[in-house]
Amino acid sequence: MTQLKRKFILTGHRGAKALAPENTLPSFLKALECGATGIEFDVRRTLDGVAVIAHDDELDRVAGVNLKVSEASYSDLQKVRVGGVARVPTLREVLALAKGRLYVDIEIKVQGVEEEVTDALRELDMLGEALVTSFLPAPLEKLRKLEPQLDIGVLIEEWDDEYLDIARRLGAVAILPSHEILTRDLVAKIKREGYSVITWTVNSLEEAEKLVEMGVDGIITDNPCLLKPIREKAGL
Repeated sequence: MTQLKRKFILTGHRGAKALAPENTLPSFLKALECGATGIEFDVRRTLDGVAVIAHDDELDRVAGVNLKVSEASYSDLQKVRVGGVARVPTLREVLALAKGRLYVDIEIKVQGVEEEVTDALRELDMLGEALVTSFLPAPLEKLRKLEPQLDIGVLIEEWDDEYLDIARRLGAVAILPSHEILTRDLVAKIKREGYSVITWTVNSLEEAEKLVEMGVDGIITDNPCLLKPIREKAGL
């Protein structure tokens, strides 16, 4: 079993998005309660340079307010309530919550947060508990230069062999494809090249079990409670 499978076989997407307000401390705690081995979350930057956890720049979808993370100060952001109940947490708050309990899959949504991510992981001694991912090669290239020991993963929606070259150039350890494009042959191909396969976003136990049988090393799900039996199938 690969080390990444042990870390990320059951990863809560934005915490436990189906069960609690996404990318909030209650959502991450719910993922832990569900038996997740890891959590995935998105990092953005406030106007005054604070790394916070939010998938969208605009907050209308999750909080019903006409406000952008990139145009708000951290102080302004603290008045917002995601799902009407939970505030937008900082990167360091989430890492502190996860430390020693959950591995972290940190998705970089924008450039400019790379130094904060590496500094926070070093300060909390969590380099070995983290995988940093993005659809954007540029921040991953910067992260690789800032911290050579950091595990990096490449997110993809559609397959092209070019992604193997990108992963190689970045020194990545994992490729993270949408589950919709995966086949047994593609999983085998990626793994032959030396990369772990972590797939998203899987919300059916039947589909998750099929993917584990294909050989994936991790499943990202909105509902880790529903998919908890895959830990047993992976021997965890």
